[in-house]
Amino acid sequence: MEKNNNVNYIPAAEGVLRGFIMTVVLLLIFAVVMTFTEVSSKVSSMFYLITTLISIMYGSIYAVKKIRRRGWLIGIIVAVLYLLILYIVSVISGNSAVLGIDRIKRFSLALLVGLLSGMLGVNI
Repeated sequence: MEKNNNVNYIPAAEGVLRGFIMTVVLLLIFAVVMTFTEVSSKVSSMFYLITTLISIMYGSIYAVKKIRRRGWLIGIIVAVLYLLILYIVSVISGNSAVLGIDRIKRFSLALLVGLLSGMLGVNI
């Protein structure tokens, strides 16, 4: 008996794209809020982290619902692709390429959110 293990990973790329669309929408909303109120750098940093995590969660759940299996793996793939693209864009735009402890913490948290969102997406 041959088992069919072919998995199409295109929905993972679609999940990353949808995650970036979610990021753009949330950042536009935050930009509007910032034009009318004074926002501290601590609040901005927290908002960027939450935006990243929500976007990864949305992208992971979307991709896993399309693939319907291997939720944890697809969630991690979406998180890694999302963060890799974000890191490359950040370096190109002039930010430091150094991976400090803060970036490692954010990366670990994003991987955990991707993993858990993938598990959730399989069971929804």
